[in-house]
Amino acid sequence: MKTQKEYIQDVLIGEIGDIVQRHAFLSFTLMASAIELLGNCIDNDGLFRRYTSEKRFRDAIDKLFPAEYKKYNSKNSTHDLYTELRCGVNHMTTPNPKIGFSERKNGATNLSINPESRLVLVAEDFYDDFKLACEKVIQMLDDGLIQPKFNLGPF
Repeated sequence: MKTQKEYIQDVLIGEIGDIVQRHAFLSFTLMASAIELLGNCIDNDGLFRRYTSEKRFRDAIDKLFPAEYKKYNSKNSTHDLYTELRCGVNHMTTPNPKIGFSERKNGATNLSINPESRLVLVAEDFYDDFKLACEKVIQMLDDGLIQPKFNLGPF
């Protein structure tokens, strides 16, 4: 049985990290879903509480990601990460029109605006920031600042 900490280390950091290297485009779907889970880890609500997706996603971006992400974490932002990234990839496996995906090998800059006015997310850079967010949650668990909410059956 995996504890919450082991799940974050093995699946969110380890397995998603592997997928970023082999399937960069698909990795965004996994990271967007997992950001919502990280928000759940740091809130006081139950694991499966309904109608909390947006709040959890936004809380994770605000509290766990580098400050540069905050300007894209509002409904008022043209490039709102929740609407354009999370909702796009979780509902249609593709970002909404204001987000563009890239990889380091293409020379793109993470969180830049491209000529088509899309916010560019670079898979490896986005993963690095996602990994740091995961590590913050692990540290909070270790420090007793948050309590584990789940254990997962054997897999």
